[in-house]
Amino acid sequence: MLISAIILGVVGLVLYLLIFLTYRKLIQNNEHGFLHLIMALMYAMWLPLPIVLYQILNTEVLIIGAIFGMTYLIMMIMTMSLQTGHIVHIVKQEESPIWNERAEWLMTTLGSSVEGLANIFKAIWALFLAIAFWVNGSIVMAIILLVFQLVTIYYFINLLDQSLIKRYKFLEKFKPNPLIYNIEAFLFFLTLILYLSL
Repeated sequence: MLISAIILGVVGLVLYLLIFLTYRKLIQNNEHGFLHLIMALMYAMWLPLPIVLYQILNTEVLIIGAIFGMTYLIMMIMTMSLQTGHIVHIVKQEESPIWNERAEWLMTTLGSSVEGLANIFKAIWALFLAIAFWVNGSIVMAIILLVFQLVTIYYFINLLDQSLIKRYKFLEKFKPNPLIYNIEAFLFFLTLILYLSL
């Protein structure tokens, strides 16, 4: 199972790099749906990681972490898949103010808060991974995963801002930035796959 997880993990990283390299071209060609489909496949490639890491680290505390890790990945696969279909449908419709308003509403429903909550779950998984690495004596990995916890504050503020009806000036200063989300996710999974590979 380890070799399969590493291979799938690397495929996921390659898909991420493919997105990075073709992003501008896909956006120019209005292929937002295809972009989200690639992202759904990328997250699917990482599905074995919570289970494999639990088996390798063999720490009871990581059972809870693995549940949060699997939930995170499943949520990301589902939201990316739903957004794929919705985006393709939007692009094929005629432009109208009413349709654009409905399309924006549905994209917000399918994306922002779901992805925000999923990222909180990933942070919880990372915390349990850090504890498991610490218990197993892999102090460097524990510290690296604790560094990922710093982004949790950013994720929580963004999720709070998206979830509250009343607007707070403090929260509005921390706008969701897809670049931060994507770089953090890439580095997180790269770290885990490198650990499994070495």
